[in-house]
Amino acid sequence: MSRYLLVLATIVGFPMSGFAQFVDRGDFVEVSKGVKLCLSATMDVSNAMFDPENRFWRVMSKPRLNGTQTVEAFVLESVYDRKSGETAIEAHPYDEGYATRFKRAVEHEGVLLMVSPRDGQVEAIVEICRKKH
Repeated sequence: MSRYLLVLATIVGFPMSGFAQFVDRGDFVEVSKGVKLCLSATMDVSNAMFDPENRFWRVMSKPRLNGTQTVEAFVLESVYDRKSGETAIEAHPYDEGYATRFKRAVEHEGVLLMVSPRDGQVEAIVEICRKKH
């Protein structure tokens, strides 16, 4: 019986570990390395960027002492292979490795603001990508 409870606790507890992708650190939020962030669907940002559903960011570093994290921006493009005639969607970097800070969007759960460490301006309003990129 105790093995059953141990297995059940492990199965139930394992998915909970996936929710620790954002950790509050004072005024800013630490985002786990490797997390993919897309423009927030809950916010009206469709006019802010050309073709927003084809862009995403990947967090490339843990937070530094100053609270910044390195992110890389990617764009999804269709690539045509002339030999096979196949068309595939591939992610290509369009802005490599720059520093940003993350803050929570207070009125929307799971939504973050990417804030410029230089002037404090909001660069993008993002959330964890729902689609696979």
